[in-house]
Amino acid sequence: PGSGGSTGALDPDLAEYADALQVLDQNWDTFDAAVGTKDGKLTMANLLAVLDSPAASPTLKRAAQFFKDHPEYFHRLEMAESGGRDGVANWQDLDAELDAVGKLPRGSSSSGSGRSTGGSRARDIVDNPNMSIEQKVQALLMGITEDTDSELLDVMNEMASAREERATLGTSDSDKARGAKLDTSMQELELRLQTLMEKRKAMFDLMSNMSSKFNEMAKTAISNLRSA
Repeated sequence: PGSGGSTGALDPDLAEYADALQVLDQNWDTFDAAVGTKDGKLTMANLLAVLDSPAASPTLKRAAQFFKDHPEYFHRLEMAESGGRDGVANWQDLDAELDAVGKLPRGSSSSGSGRSTGGSRARDIVDNPNMSIEQKVQALLMGITEDTDSELLDVMNEMASAREERATLGTSDSDKARGAKLDTSMQELELRLQTLMEKRKAMFDLMSNMSSKFNEMAKTAISNLRSA
């Protein structure tokens, strides 16, 4: 339906688009009510309201910013189910587009979240002639740790938003369906949180081990110089 099955010139940003769709799906009621009332409709006004809200998490703002910066993707979303372009997307459009995008191959591009060790930042560290090997390794590992901390915060904010939304749902069929989706999202977020916590611990252990190894190498080098 609509343009959901065709990518064309949109491919370079497909991974970021897919991430934004997931955020919309997990936080639909938050976006829906961003302009004051829940009407089951998503417009650019809703997205701009999320961007302007001091209570919105970085994850929500990042998704809203993506659609603001890439209006062609919002047009693609609004036409996913109905095929019409009226500036309004609904649940049916979102579900249809999630299904369509999920069937497409995703490239190796990043999600566009500006991770500090990605792209030019990592190359700058590696190519820096004023840094020793030890400093480069430590800087790269520290960058990965900072990224993990940022992602941990995003996940916890998403979990908090999901809990708040879950608490507002009633007993109607639509609320029950939304509640079931939120429960599934919470399970996925809890798994992500556990994985990130384990990753952070592994990075801390690796940094500690690397530091110890470099210290041992330095001591050995000094000892060899003295005995030469």
